[in-house]
Amino acid sequence: MLAMSGGFFFGATFASAQDCQINQPFTTPDQRFVDHGDGTVTDAQTGLMWKKCLEGQQGIFCYGSPAQMTWQSAEQLASNNRFAGRDGWRLPSVKELSGIVERSCQNPAINLRIFPGTPAHSFWSSSQSGANAWSVDFSRGQPLRSLQLGGKYVRLVRDLR
Repeated sequence: MLAMSGGFFFGATFASAQDCQINQPFTTPDQRFVDHGDGTVTDAQTGLMWKKCLEGQQGIFCYGSPAQMTWQSAEQLASNNRFAGRDGWRLPSVKELSGIVERSCQNPAINLRIFPGTPAHSFWSSSQSGANAWSVDFSRGQPLRSLQLGGKYVRLVRDLR
């Protein structure tokens, strides 16, 4: 199913259709991102480079099942990751991850043209609070604090330097 949003089509690849409010301005419009054609996009607003697909997915439309993992596993995976000929990949901070939330959409709350195949679930951030870590729930785009043991998805980011 597709939901039309202000001239953009956001395709839902999971069980429910993405719901976008067409009368609200987009917070992550397509033109904010530069697609490098190698599985990465750069956010012109923040200068961060993102992997388009989640860990466990691949291809132009991010096919496959995204991997759920503990926070420690996600941190280790990020520190050893080399993708598209680049290193320096890491877990985003909760602020950085919240920065790609599409506020006019939910289920998932993200621009699916830029980040295809994204489920409406929680994603780990690098931000910690004691024995807890922060994640962002992309069903509605809300930050959450939870134990580092639960399985969540991972989207990696790197600084452009």
